[in-house]
Amino acid sequence: MTTAHDIYAQQLLHLGHGLPMWGPEPSPDFGEVHLGDVGYFRDGYFCFLFNAMSNADDPINAQRGVPLGFEVFRPPESTIIRRPNHITQSQLYSRIGASASAGIRYRCSDASGALLMLKAPAHKTLLDCRLHIQKYILAHLSRWCEFANDSLGVGLEEKDIIFVSGFTKTSVWAETAFSNSSSDGELVIGGGCFAPSLSGEFQVSMTRCMDASVFARTGPYERVADWTEETGLSLGNMHHDQSIFLNFYKMKSRRWWRPQVLRAAAGPHQLPEGPDDEESFSLTGMPLVAEPESNDWEYDEVGGGRTYSP
Repeated sequence: MTTAHDIYAQQLLHLGHGLPMWGPEPSPDFGEVHLGDVGYFRDGYFCFLFNAMSNADDPINAQRGVPLGFEVFRPPESTIIRRPNHITQSQLYSRIGASASAGIRYRCSDASGALLMLKAPAHKTLLDCRLHIQKYILAHLSRWCEFANDSLGVGLEEKDIIFVSGFTKTSVWAETAFSNSSSDGELVIGGGCFAPSLSGEFQVSMTRCMDASVFARTGPYERVADWTEETGLSLGNMHHDQSIFLNFYKMKSRRWWRPQVLRAAAGPHQLPEGPDDEESFSLTGMPLVAEPESNDWEYDEVGGGRTYSP
């Protein structure tokens, strides 16, 4: 069965904000996601290796160390772009349509879908220096892989490692992913602060369909549990540390004699493969049109929907 985090990412990727994160919470050990984080994905969560924009002796890097030959990535300050209130919608969803009721109901026009609900606006931060990032990854990727495998024993390939170039964060969220055997079901939302007309725990169910699988999460738990209409707790004063969307770059090597190609991404977690005898090299990041620099490269997008083929 397709996992909840895969359904969620695939169904909301078309929104163009980046990779939808099933696990947007900060890491208990390393905190929230930052620009320049280098890591990998597991089960819809970002897993931290080190931060490329912090010194080796910075507390965030001192916990695990840094790769051999580590050099700090220092982009021009002017390339850090901040977009407050980038998302002000309270609901973001795939191919479903809302209808009013005692709770909230969504008519499902596809056999699978996803929903993200926000109680406060989400803010976006990104690095707008693609060429600097490409050059930096090229120079250091092999050492990053050695660090992940030889020092930490994670077991990664170069194509698994990502460089975080942007994120969209909020304070409180609820998310749902579902799949069923038909395309005429109805998703029913009730309870909790996300359906203020009802009380109790946030609940999600499917009706008018068979063999339905429904997955739902809310967070952070403490903020959801404490928030009520009566207390009037201000969500605007809460820290925006929940990374609901992530922008990143990743790549892999290929044989030099293959012609330059750019393909649109096949999905949020897996890059499209070439022929069996081809070892490809791909760079994945926020939506952009990549200009080829040499015949040794292949660039790939996540969520952009635009393709450049020289």
